[in-house]
Amino acid sequence: MRKHLLAIFFIFGLLSTHAQIAPENHSIFFKPVFGTHINSDQGHLFQDQTIGFDAAYFKDIEQNKDHWIKALGAKSYGLGFIFRDISRLKGAKDTSANSFGQVYGLVAQIDFELFKLGKAKFNFTPGIGLSLTNKYFGNHPKNRFLGSPVNEAIKADLGMELPVGKYTSLLAGFGFLHISNGGLTVPNGGLNTGNIYLGLKLNNPKNPTEEKRSTYVPLQKNSIEISAGLGARGVPQQSDKHLFKSGLYAGYNFYLNDIIVLKAGADAVYYYTVYNPDDYAGTYQNYGTSYDRWRTGLSVGAEINLWRITVGAQVGKYLHYNRYKEDATWYWTFGPTYNITSRLGIQAKTYMHFAQADYVNWGLVYRF
Repeated sequence: MRKHLLAIFFIFGLLSTHAQIAPENHSIFFKPVFGTHINSDQGHLFQDQTIGFDAAYFKDIEQNKDHWIKALGAKSYGLGFIFRDISRLKGAKDTSANSFGQVYGLVAQIDFELFKLGKAKFNFTPGIGLSLTNKYFGNHPKNRFLGSPVNEAIKADLGMELPVGKYTSLLAGFGFLHISNGGLTVPNGGLNTGNIYLGLKLNNPKNPTEEKRSTYVPLQKNSIEISAGLGARGVPQQSDKHLFKSGLYAGYNFYLNDIIVLKAGADAVYYYTVYNPDDYAGTYQNYGTSYDRWRTGLSVGAEINLWRITVGAQVGKYLHYNRYKEDATWYWTFGPTYNITSRLGIQAKTYMHFAQADYVNWGLVYRF
């Protein structure tokens, strides 16, 4: 539950980052969707069907003069509601047939304009939030993809917006939705769905007022960064038990501009419970299974600053990892940071092996 409360904090943190801007223009989106799952190991790719809709409320920010808004083409931000009926999914080789239900979610989103062709605008709209499903491993044991009722939701839409009047635009495009709990409970294969959509955007156009630049300014120099946190991975098929880990990081940040920072550093993960062959079910952690208390590595990557929200990703090579699975020699991390100040932030970093989440590390970041 702590993980989900912190995730809610990130959602409202993203929505509150522009509270000082108070833009006048706003809009409502409604997009019916039709799609299918795109998990690579499922035997009915592009045959099963998902249906649903997205609805969202957005506020314009393009009149604001912040560097990242102009440079990235950010046009608006808002809160979206998602609904998916995934009951038709048969799962992997029919083992999960009739084990899926419905998904309901709330996501914080930002709308970026990529380019225009005549009146048509082509936009990219990512979002992150929480979702709730009524069928998961706990009440439908054949469902090995969704291990808990509450999950994170990551979505992205790539589409066209075509104005057909002063107050109305037509929408069409493609969307992606990922549902999982980051390994907090196991099994948790995660569910990936793709869709097409057609929809409407209802506008409330007004002449924008002159806006001042936001008071928050990111750290505008190279810096040393340290972070520490705590997270947990679930014990297979035991939703009430967890294996805790702490993630540590120390590195150097190369400041390019207010938007992009390059990163290089060292990662370390401490295991409070190591793998015990005599207790396979209670200590096995898939690619994250370690015989030792520590694993360490070096990583490089970058982060993008979106006002107080920083989204970063790094890929690394292990220096020491006494692992159970020999092919887990590389790792990667990603996640958002909510910056309380330009130096201090709250971070949710997901440690990954291949396409599998090891665990989510919740902690603090400090730059100096």
